[in-house]
Formats: sequence, C-alpha cells, structure tokens
Amino acid sequence: MKRIKVILLLMSLFFILPISVSASEHSVKINAPQIVSKGNELSVDIVLSSDVAVDGFKATFTYESSALELLNYELKDNWKQIGTFSKESPVSFDFTQENGIIGNSTVITVKFKVKDDVAKTSTTLSIEGTSKSKEDETINTLEKNSVNIDIKSRDNSLKSLKINGVDINNFSSNTYSYKELVESTVTTANFEAELNDKTAIYKEGFEPKSNASLDYGENKFEIIVVSASGEEKKYTIVVVRQDTRGTNNDLKELIVNSNPKLFEFKKTTLNYTITTHKLDKIDIIATPEDPKATVKITKEPEKLIIGTNTIKITVLSEKNEEKVYTITVNNSDNEIDTKLKSLDIFGVDEEIDFKPDVYDYEIRYKSKYNDSLVIKAIVNNTDEAEVTLDKTDFSKLKAGDKITITVSAKDGTKGVESYYTITFKKDTRLNFFLLLGIIIFIVLLVIFIYLFIKNKKQKKEIIIKEEELEKTKRLEKIIKE
Repeated sequence: MKRIKVILLLMSLFFILPISVSASEHSVKINAPQIVSKGNELSVDIVLSSDVAVDGFKATFTYESSALELLNYELKDNWKQIGTFSKESPVSFDFTQENGIIGNSTVITVKFKVKDDVAKTSTTLSIEGTSKSKEDETINTLEKNSVNIDIKSRDNSLKSLKINGVDINNFSSNTYSYKELVESTVTTANFEAELNDKTAIYKEGFEPKSNASLDYGENKFEIIVVSASGEEKKYTIVVVRQDTRGTNNDLKELIVNSNPKLFEFKKTTLNYTITTHKLDKIDIIATPEDPKATVKITKEPEKLIIGTNTIKITVLSEKNEEKVYTITVNNSDNEIDTKLKSLDIFGVDEEIDFKPDVYDYEIRYKSKYNDSLVIKAIVNNTDEAEVTLDKTDFSKLKAGDKITITVSAKDGTKGVESYYTITFKKDTRLNFFLLLGIIIFIVLLVIFIYLFIKNKKQKKEIIIKEEELEKTKRLEKIIKE
C-alpha cells in the first residue's frame, strides 16, 4: 500500500512541476558619488539591468529634499518619458523604449545641487519599480536599491595667515603663493593659520611651522590643507631674510713678529715675500677692517724651517666671503748683520770718532742741544736690520742723560741685537774767555788799587810839604818880627 502511495505522489509532481526552469534577471541601480560637498552639483544615473529585452520601466525615486535640490533630468539610451515628472520627492518615473534593450542601460541622469545650508552629514537616494519585457510583456518587479552619500566639506582654504604675529600682506583664501620680506635680524619664522572650515585638517608634515629657522635669502614653506572630502590645497610662502651682513674681508693691518716695517702692507695686496735669518718662530698680527669679520692663520709647515715657509691669512667677512693673504717666508741660515754702518750726531760742538765695533760714546752736554740735536744711524743692510732710539724728544735732554740706539733683526730674531749708547756728560772744562776775563779784571783791579794807593800817598806828601812850608813861613815871619 505504501509503495502505491509513493508512486502516485511522484506521478502528481511530474505533472505539477515544469521539466526545466529558466528565470530572467531584472534590477535597477543608482550610480551616485559617495562624497559630495555643500553647494556642489552632482549627477545621479538610474541604470536598468535585464538579461531579456525590456521596453518599459516604471519607478519611484526618493531623495531627501532637506539636503538636495533637484535641478533637471536628462534621458539616456533612447528612453522616452511618459507624462510629466515632478521635481519633488518622491518622483514617479514612467519610461518606454521603442526597440527594447538588453543588458545595462542608463535610463536617466538626474542632476542635483547640495544645499548650502544642509545640516546633515549624509543623505540617501532610493528607487524601486517594475520593468516590462518586450517579448511577452511580463511585468518584472525590481528590488529596491538605495545609496548613501556622505556630505563632506570640500573647503580646503585658509581664513587667515600670519608670520611672526603679523598678517601676511594682501592675504586671500584664493591666493596660494606669497613672498614676505623680513629683517636681517629675524632668525626664525612662526606661522599662524586659521582654517576656513573647521572640518578641514593640515596634511601631515605640512602644518604651519613654529620656530622655523631662516637662512639668509629665500626660505620656502608650504602649508597643505586637506578638506573633509579629502581634497588638498597648497599655500606656498617664500620668506626672504634680508642679508645686511658686511662683505668687507680686508685686513686693516698685517704685522710679522711685532715689526710693522718688515714690509709695506696694503689691504689690496694679497701676496708678500720676506727674508728671515735662522728664525725659529713667527708671530702674525692680522686685524680685519670689519670687527665682525673673522681671521684664520695657517702655517705650512707649522714650525719654521730653513727654506721656504708659507703663511696664509684667510679673512672671512660677516657674509662668509673669503679673501686670502699669503706671506712667503724665505728663512735663511745666514747670520744677521746688526752693526751700524755709520752714526752721525748733528747740532753738537764736537764730533765722535765712530767705529762699528765701538758701542759707547760721550758728548759734553750743552743746553742748546735741546733744540738742535739730530742723530742719524744707518745699518749695513736695511733689508735685515733696523734702528730704534729709546729717545726721540730731545727738548728735555740734560747732563747725565743717555740715548740708546738699538739695532735689531727686522724679522724678529732675538738675541742678535746691538746696542750703541751716547752719554751726555757734564762739561767740567773751564771757559778760556771767561778765565781771560777774570785775569784781566784782576790785573785791572790791582792796577787800580796801586794807582789809588800811589795817588793817595802823593797827595799826602804834598799836604805834608805844604804844611812844612807853611810852618817855615810862619817861623820866618816870627824871626823877622
């Protein structure tokens, strides 16, 4: 009995179910951008898909009018509109296609504008409806399709931009390149920027810099703003640090071994050659004209040798511009002659018997020498030796004073000096004319005294004779009486 029931069941299924099933596929899809921004326009395509020819399409299209404003429609792929379409959501669509279409077909493009005052951060579009097969006029139900669109700001502009607390000249959100001039003393730049849209961010590594070091000349900085929608905008600021550094890299003086007379220095002359004698040390005084310039002295070899030595004096201006002075030192192993060739003393009443090997001389001092004295000392070789006097002002010269004449090596070699001295001693000799005058005075005085005494004696004798004569006359007179 059970077997008969199973057979009957199988036979009934055979007549109820078709032998093969072939179901056609139909769908509708919305193609729309995933991200939009306030105030922007966007195009939305309604795409119908079918694996059999369809020639009719009805649908209800829904959008959020609080976020979007429908602007217009544009039919595609030879689809024709039946009736009038509203611009208010939901929109009822009714299309026909004369020839029928298989596969994917864009039926219509709907253009929207995102409202400027939209408060939403996203909006949804949806569509559902039916399609009609051309061959058998079957009505196919289409599954509802929805898309979500993010509303993100595309604003990637700056509202303001400052450098070191001061607004950049003529700043505008829509101007992307600037050149700012700062003083030479400004060593850093601090940028302050304000975003036009608070949802925007700065690209990593391109934020407004703080305490950015400034070199002299042009310094380039970039600020990149990224909108909420991911779009970038670059602002370029070139900060020009004025370069008022000094360019003077001249020397004011160049002295070797404390002797400014060793060679004639000129700041425009860069090369000098001197000859020294058995010199084992050399000192350089190099003073730049600009106190802000720096001087570096290099010696090759470091220690003086007999032969050729090179000294380079590099002057670096405040602006790092270089000038090199070179002194070539030909260091000889010959002895230096530091003896005088001649020594003349003018304005005195006596001459000295100069000999190069005699170093001490005496002159009897007279006060008139204070105004007339001139000393001229000449060395044998002016290239090797030089003369200095320890006194050059003779106006206060007095008896007992000594003048020392030093003959030294021009190259600064020590221990080879010669010293000549001139001593002005007190004049103890008697003056002939004075003595003669004294003698004459004494003689005259003696004669005067002698004559005076003689005259007085004669006068006395005359008086005595006159008295005796008077006595005689009186006596004679008495006798006569």
